[in-house]
Amino acid sequence: MDPELPKTLAEAMATEPLWLRAWIQVLIAVNMAAVLFIVGRSEGRWRIRWEPIAILGAFFGAALAMGALYDAVGYVRLLGLAHLVFWGPVWAWILWHRAQYPLRSAFGIYLHVYLVIAGISLLIDALDVVRYLLGDGDLLGRGSGG
Repeated sequence: MDPELPKTLAEAMATEPLWLRAWIQVLIAVNMAAVLFIVGRSEGRWRIRWEPIAILGAFFGAALAMGALYDAVGYVRLLGLAHLVFWGPVWAWILWHRAQYPLRSAFGIYLHVYLVIAGISLLIDALDVVRYLLGDGDLLGRGSGG
């Protein structure tokens, strides 16, 4: 790893332009909002919802994996692989069952917002990983073209 890189992934991300740091904050907010929906009322009873637990598990799993990848390979496009591995299956599961989440409820609205925001991120991550595998191994934020 490049000795000039910041010591942590968080420090590296803090050097990004404002628009990218804002996007990262949106991703964090949307994922963390799942906490608000872990317990819900259904058919007159309180129950635990598995979707928010899966979102939070995938979020924290990806964060740990990205930190490990950063330590191993640096601040490169391959970091998006962590989102694909952890977020991808949860996103696909919720997408597959989206008809169960009507937009008449706050939970349904939240899951549809999650699908849009996480879906955009997964698309960007997939493109980044493909670019990395095709030879774009430049360090991010250092003249790599974006």
